[in-house]
Amino acid sequence: MHNKLLFQAAAAAALVAFLCTLVMGFVVRSPDPALSLQPSTPSGTTAEFIKVINTYPQLMLRFFTADSLFVLSYLVVFFGLFVVASERSFPLAWLGLGAGILAAILDATENAFFINYALLVANGVPLTDPELPLIYHIANLKYMAAFAAFYAFGLVFPRQNWLGWVISVLMLAFPLIGVLGNLSPLLYEVRGLFLLVGMALFCWYFLQRTRA
Repeated sequence: MHNKLLFQAAAAAALVAFLCTLVMGFVVRSPDPALSLQPSTPSGTTAEFIKVINTYPQLMLRFFTADSLFVLSYLVVFFGLFVVASERSFPLAWLGLGAGILAAILDATENAFFINYALLVANGVPLTDPELPLIYHIANLKYMAAFAAFYAFGLVFPRQNWLGWVISVLMLAFPLIGVLGNLSPLLYEVRGLFLLVGMALFCWYFLQRTRA
């Protein structure tokens, strides 16, 4: 019964994370395609980083409201994955959970910069001196922790049917494509697609486990 409740919570959290990913990817968008609402990678100038926050503070707040809910949701999903993985390998399950918690902490830290900057701008205090490259470092470490979490969980995820195989392969592919994304901007953009599809599959999987 205890695990059933956890799997129900993980399924609900995965659904919320999926919806948040849709909102961040397709609903809350910058009016200027050249400006990202999450400029946490060194792909533009400091002036561009400042411009998007000073120009669109309310959009930034909407985006990072969804992102903050996404962080809280995938943290619950990681606990569900921990229970599943611990059935096969306790050490790797702990590695996945620990890396997942670290990813959430780093993600929330990254979000805090943008939320506070946008709140200041919304209250009439424009951004002039952002904490760069610190924000870039935090974002990079966030992804590395997430890669480690999915790598560990993917190695021991049960492959008893096609759904298990698909989820396992996706979790193992995520860190590989993610690391290669350092060499190709195109692969870097694919990271969000992995999370979108992955959260939908996690929701489906955990719902099946609640019925087992």
